[in-house]
Amino acid sequence: MKYMLKYYVISLLRLLMTAGCVFPVSRRRVLLSSDEGSCYSCNPRSIFEAMYRLYGDKFEYVWVLNEASKLPGAFRGKVRTVRFLSLRHVYYLLTSGFIISNLGVEPFLPRRRGQTVISAEHGGGSYKRMYMRRRMFSADEWRYIMRMRKLRGMLTDIVLASCEKQLHEHAEDYGIAPERFIRSGFPRNDRFFATDETDLQARKGEFRARYGIAPGNLMVLYAPTFRGTHRHRQHSCNDVCVKSVAVSLRRRFGKEVTFLYRRHRHSLPGTDSGFPVVDVTDYPDMQDLLEFADVLITDYSSSIWDFGITLKPAFLYVPDLERFESERGFYTPIEQWPYPYSTTVEELCTLIEGYCREKSIERLGSHQKEIGTFENGGSAQYVAAVINDIFMKLCE
Repeated sequence: MKYMLKYYVISLLRLLMTAGCVFPVSRRRVLLSSDEGSCYSCNPRSIFEAMYRLYGDKFEYVWVLNEASKLPGAFRGKVRTVRFLSLRHVYYLLTSGFIISNLGVEPFLPRRRGQTVISAEHGGGSYKRMYMRRRMFSADEWRYIMRMRKLRGMLTDIVLASCEKQLHEHAEDYGIAPERFIRSGFPRNDRFFATDETDLQARKGEFRARYGIAPGNLMVLYAPTFRGTHRHRQHSCNDVCVKSVAVSLRRRFGKEVTFLYRRHRHSLPGTDSGFPVVDVTDYPDMQDLLEFADVLITDYSSSIWDFGITLKPAFLYVPDLERFESERGFYTPIEQWPYPYSTTVEELCTLIEGYCREKSIERLGSHQKEIGTFENGGSAQYVAAVINDIFMKLCE
């Protein structure tokens, strides 16, 4: 009953929002949002910075940020900020020529001529499925999810794809025609193709100083994915950050170990391993952490797609593999993922100590070829050019 009510409320909102269509659409206005205004990051950030660099004030930019201070100082006074779902946000949703979000468009938005809605996405590759299996929901909740899927699909004009396999899988899951996807790769990953080593070392040094990490230590990022649903969140713990894993890492890589732990922002805090860990859950940009980390340990997170571009070592720790696969499922069998998996800490230690860089790089290359990667280091510029081309055609 409550999901039917939610659907009717959203339908009513869509009807009421049509009154806002008295405000004209500004073709040059670009509204950007990452994680519902919680951060300045991900693909929207990279698209914005490319557009700002290439086109300057040809466009007007509005960022959805719940804390305006998160906008970099270089853009303050030049770029507006609004809080997520504030009245000003709703106004800009109705009047922006381009709407770019990494979580999809708000379903209460009416379709307006002159607007282009771009789903910038937030997970690359072809790993865990977009939706949990139907049997995990009640009939009413599943019907609501499918209705929201249909509304968002009707509103979305362009979707970014990181690889060929993902394009077709997401087209089916979103109910969006494959022709609306662009083979762009993910703009946030461009940095991994053109790293300025001097700049990277300087930023890593600042990061180490900020968190009190010794200069010579191996930084090992543990970043488990989100489990459950947004309405039924599960706990996340750092149980892999233990002495035995640190010992294996030290044996294989010859350095003292510092664990960095990043809990997914939607997960609930879980039990602590008791081993010294640097909590980077609130660090603003995951891509920075992937650049800084020497080793990644994760589970079903699509961060392995991004991290794979760096060719650095990563390991999967999946103690709940059977349950997760039953509840969520995978697009690609886990045996075909770019990194090896373990279901126990002991197995993880064995994988770490047996790591071979040459074999790992070969496996990464084969995986990217098999699923048809679009990543090439020029994604942000490509998407910016697509937006500019649409704008120029509208102005003809």
